[in-house]
Amino acid sequence: MTKNKPFPFVLRYKGSASVESFLGWVKENKLKLKQILLEYDAVLFRNFPVTNAETFEQMLDDAEFPRMSYVGGAAPRNQITTGRVLTANESPSSESIPFHHEMAQTPNPPKHIFFYCHIAAERGGATPIVQSNLLYKSFVEIDPEYAKIVEEKGVRYVRVMPFETDTKSAIGRSWRETFQCETKDEAEKVMTRLGTEWEWLENDNLKTITAVLPALRFDDAAQQKVFFNSIIAVYTGWNDARNIGEKSVMIGDGSYFDPSIMEELVKDAQKDAVVFKWCEKDVLWINNDTVLHSRQPYEGARKIYASISQ
Repeated sequence: MTKNKPFPFVLRYKGSASVESFLGWVKENKLKLKQILLEYDAVLFRNFPVTNAETFEQMLDDAEFPRMSYVGGAAPRNQITTGRVLTANESPSSESIPFHHEMAQTPNPPKHIFFYCHIAAERGGATPIVQSNLLYKSFVEIDPEYAKIVEEKGVRYVRVMPFETDTKSAIGRSWRETFQCETKDEAEKVMTRLGTEWEWLENDNLKTITAVLPALRFDDAAQQKVFFNSIIAVYTGWNDARNIGEKSVMIGDGSYFDPSIMEELVKDAQKDAVVFKWCEKDVLWINNDTVLHSRQPYEGARKIYASISQ
């Protein structure tokens, strides 16, 4: 990432436009908009006529971002449209959601994640973003030998999921919603395909251990190394009645992460983060390969919708 390059890149519409003309503009300029996203990592559309989930969905369809199912995600969400739009994390407003690449704890994470602000929070509720290459550099500077071990051995994620979605937890999505199935047999088929180990527990809870996944990787499109994982989010945020964050992520060899290194990483992520206040009608496109995002606690009503794409 070049120094002083805008992040996110802001496209601001001055005046008024019809939904039809806006969507026509998106369709006509889809290749240029995608090039901007690739170059700047994130694009914020402000003051465009996006006033509902349907227009948000159509914007993404007209830009020809392929639809993708939310299989494997941990966050409780509600389906908003019959197509591709869901709510952002439905965990309690008092909870922070730490920095992460969307679904990096799965073998097939999305390349893009999109947000639309339908109702901005009265206070707080921002979605801070940080460039993953900066966090990679911080990790190497903190302890180069440790970073090399994590890069070579990868990471595994451990999660206990309930039978019914627990909306009091930031990671309370049920195993049925996580794997988009109804029965244990169906869940086992999905987990087998994903290379996930599992154990059925009391009360129909399900303990899963992912295959070894990359933690640091080279991004071919951006030509840079990135801190591509959910380590910070899991270590600091996967805490509920069933899970302990510090025990929910481990290096590929089975060892747990060094607390002092994790503390430094969290500080560096916050230091390099960009925080902006949501405005209603805002749409944010994020390159999930190169950008981590998070959520601040908030007060009052807040409705942020989300969608993902390969």
